[in-house]
Amino acid sequence: MLLAGAALSAVPAGTAHAAPPLQDRVTITADGSPAYSLAGELTSGGIAVLDNVATYATDKIQGTGTLPGSGGGTANVSFKIANDGSSLKGEFTLQDPGAGVEVSAAVDGGVTAPGEATVTWTGNGTVRHGDRSSNQRVTFTVQDRHPDPGDHAIRVTHAGQARNAILRLPDNYDGTPRPALFHFPGLGETPGIAEWYGRMADYAQTRGFIQITPEHYGIGWQGVEAGTTSPDLDDPGFVRQLQDILVDRFNADPKRLYASGMSNGGFFTSKMACDNDRFAAYVPVSGQLNDPAACHPGRHVPIVMIHGDGDPLVPYSTVQPALDFWTSNNGCGTRTVATDLPDIAPNDNTTVVRHDYPDCPADGPVTLYQIKGGGHNWPGGTPFLGPFLGGTTYDINANAVIWDFVSHYHLP
Repeated sequence: MLLAGAALSAVPAGTAHAAPPLQDRVTITADGSPAYSLAGELTSGGIAVLDNVATYATDKIQGTGTLPGSGGGTANVSFKIANDGSSLKGEFTLQDPGAGVEVSAAVDGGVTAPGEATVTWTGNGTVRHGDRSSNQRVTFTVQDRHPDPGDHAIRVTHAGQARNAILRLPDNYDGTPRPALFHFPGLGETPGIAEWYGRMADYAQTRGFIQITPEHYGIGWQGVEAGTTSPDLDDPGFVRQLQDILVDRFNADPKRLYASGMSNGGFFTSKMACDNDRFAAYVPVSGQLNDPAACHPGRHVPIVMIHGDGDPLVPYSTVQPALDFWTSNNGCGTRTVATDLPDIAPNDNTTVVRHDYPDCPADGPVTLYQIKGGGHNWPGGTPFLGPFLGGTTYDINANAVIWDFVSHYHLP
């Protein structure tokens, strides 16, 4: 059973998963004589380890914090390291007054990520013991156990294959339970490309929800039209693993997980509506359910479909069979109401008609946005391959349509 809420804020935070409070952990060592070592959890501040949307590699290590010093009292750490386009560069410092030690080092490459949200570096640094100063081999390790706003890569092995995803934590992220929207990219589209053309994470960044974009293996998503056929990747299992990671590591609200996708990713979104009951609502764009006979959700499914009637790749004729399935599954009947939306961008040569089914149950609405003159592009986004794939509408913004819809639904 799916529940419709009046607004996102109306869902009590206390009903969501509560992650254990973890603090960032820092380890700093200096080899030689005298040797030095300090390890512990931050008692204030934080160190953000952020990743690159396109490469999934570490992009920044930044922040300040305090932790118990090795000689008593409080030690202070500071990291100012960022990717300059070729490597991670910057500096880190440690001041441990109780031990009479200061450590500093200039970082120029050599940062590795040996584990989840963990980075380490070893190189030459300056170590001061009281009045003495020497060059020594220095190592730091940062475990970013309290995620910060910004981009984070997820790197896992599933069904024997290395798989990746990138997520954006919103500006006001503080570790409290948040809803999360999955976006499944289209054929040949990486998460970085999807973000470039759709700006979905940018939209999420200021609206308080988590945006996650998984990377498909090979050309597209397994089990749907034009997707990867081999090896046996278990894409549905990969998605379930990501759902677990979002809940366990990033404290996503398990009752407010949602799915969207474009083209081949839209087909896969529709498949998830059939097979994955951990999502509360779905919005496939330019790729609807392509095998209704194999779909057995066993529940009402809140769904919005967005499709251009001039789509040269996925014909608009594919919409009606999917629409018939969802309205039948949800018990909506056949009565429809068509609403012409305002043509706020007359120069884009498109208009939008919203088709609603007013007899759908509250927990299973079905709506179709027909983009008249629209092609195979993200509504409100940058056209992929220019006009080659047809018109792009600016009368609606797909990001806003998706979030305005899904955010009203949560699992019981």
